Amino acid sequence: MQNSSGLPKGGKPVSMALFDFDGTLIPGDSVAYYLRFAREEGAVSMGEFLRALWAATLYGMKRMTDADSKSIGLAFRKRHDQKYLDELDKKFVNQVLLPKVYADGKKQIATHRREGKILVLVSASTENYMRFVAEALGFDTVLCTPIEPDGTIKRNCKGEKKVQRIKDWLTENGRTADFPSSCAYGDSKSDLPMLRLVGHPIQVNPKKALRKLAPEMDEQNWK
Repeated sequence: MQNSSGLPKGGKPVSMALFDFDGTLIPGDSVAYYLRFAREEGAVSMGEFLRALWAATLYGMKRMTDADSKSIGLAFRKRHDQKYLDELDKKFVNQVLLPKVYADGKKQIATHRREGKILVLVSASTENYMRFVAEALGFDTVLCTPIEPDGTIKRNCKGEKKVQRIKDWLTENGRTADFPSSCAYGDSKSDLPMLRLVGHPIQVNPKKALRKLAPEMDEQNWK
């Protein structure tokens, strides 16, 4: 029996397959794709779009946090009702994100599903669209960045926060993980805490910083 998050109740510790999204299952940054799409759809004004670009620039210069940069970029959401936003987010996932998912990533998801692993999408991207991605790709659950109605980000699911979200999720569902038999996939140094949590960490199309920090980890190049 499974609960609403997809985690089976009772029994032995579960073996999981943990997947990062941006840079791992898709090339690039889904938040940047989202803002461009929302602008093209008329949901974002030119002023809002320029503010988002400036915030992204400041983040790249390490003069603004990732959470604050995202909050500024997503501030347009407070001007729209939830029904419109849900339709926008579904359209974005179907038209932009799903076509970008690496075929090799889809194969790996299918392999772990056949193995009986619990599939968990763990991402710093926001829940408004990541929930639709997880559903479309057949994940058991998604642990990502919550978003306030006004677009504000208060709890960014990044770095060590990914590990905490995974452990909290297990606790909330009354289960423990078989971490030695579990696997994880990531592309950047911010994924390192999650990768080091499991017995089978895999770098996917890794950035230089991750490769340098964890040269002992297996590496795969997905297309």
